[in-house]
Amino acid sequence: MKLLTVEPVDQAILRVRAFIEKHHKSKTEKILLSHAYLRISARKIFSPEILPNFNRSTVDGYALKANETFGASDSIPTILKCVERLEMGMRPTEKLSFGDCVYVPTGGMIPEGATAVVMIEYCEAFGDDQILIYRPVADHENVIFAGEDVGFEELIVDENQMFTHQLIGLCAGVGISEVEVYTSLKAAVISTGDEVFPIQATIDTAQVHDVNRAILTSILRSMNVSVLEEHLIQDDEELLFSTVNRLKDLVDLILVSGGSSQGEKDYTAKIIDRCQNPGVWSHGLAIKPGKPTIIGSSGSCLIVGLPGHPVSAMTVFLRVIKTAYQQAYNLPINKVFARLNTNVMSSAGKETVVYVQLKAEQYQIQASVIYSKSGLISTLRHADGYVIIPGNLEGYQKDEIVEVILI
Repeated sequence: MKLLTVEPVDQAILRVRAFIEKHHKSKTEKILLSHAYLRISARKIFSPEILPNFNRSTVDGYALKANETFGASDSIPTILKCVERLEMGMRPTEKLSFGDCVYVPTGGMIPEGATAVVMIEYCEAFGDDQILIYRPVADHENVIFAGEDVGFEELIVDENQMFTHQLIGLCAGVGISEVEVYTSLKAAVISTGDEVFPIQATIDTAQVHDVNRAILTSILRSMNVSVLEEHLIQDDEELLFSTVNRLKDLVDLILVSGGSSQGEKDYTAKIIDRCQNPGVWSHGLAIKPGKPTIIGSSGSCLIVGLPGHPVSAMTVFLRVIKTAYQQAYNLPINKVFARLNTNVMSSAGKETVVYVQLKAEQYQIQASVIYSKSGLISTLRHADGYVIIPGNLEGYQKDEIVEVILI
């Protein structure tokens, strides 16, 4: 039997990251702004115009010269003449003179010469065109001036920045309808094993539902990776090879769960090598759970053989593949710091991944370790994140502050 030569996790992440940067980060496309949510900007975007492009009111009220309201009160109001009443989208026709005011709605354009807007709640109509002002306002109060929100050629989206709802709204506000983004990765997910059956199948003793395909597809889609094909292939080396060999020219990433250990029907490594160019990079990671992971490639397609146990498969994908993807595109890795509620030990020489449940207690976040036998997935329904224990540490002590990567 060929022994596994394990690779450090950090080295595996670095190699996967470099592969993504070389083969996929160079590919971009232009898409409609409305389709850009969770896509990654391929270039810096500078505003082609100012926002707003006119002086506008933030309240319903009367635009005026602020210094004319100084001293105004309930007992001695300031009296101004309303020379115009504006509606949304209307340009003022009057230039504000001493003693004048103009009614403007929220978001409406204020007239030239106005320096503030007093809220309508502090005003009262008196006669046909006179307005009583019962409260003083300061210069610039309740007004956004032209260019105050966004300046001309101001950087509004950075390269490698993910489009959020807020960024999409900002781009729309300055008239950007299309954006250039990195092309989404395309993936295929394959589950293997004679004991594995479709989720909807009625299973017999010693058989299991196809958990891995559901988990991995779900995580990929949360990363905005397009899953083009999903397959369940029971232990048939030639069928698995023909499927992987066909997919390697169609997708950027193939995940094969099961068949990565050292049993007589574990031929994922052999299949990756048969695809060649170059084949397997490493067979075995210094990680628990997930040691028998296989990583390789064929051309520009990354092929990963994951363990069959759902917890191990999910752990390796989150820790290695997703982390490398986030690093390649400079995406933030969501994490918090929390206080451990118990001692937790590592496996000597291996990076150990421990799942935790988070809870806010006494102004601190507490991390409760979730203990699970190998292969059990039910306990992970409580997991909010995971803690990484490096292979050179024996573990962490109770009450130690640790970094928790959210899932």
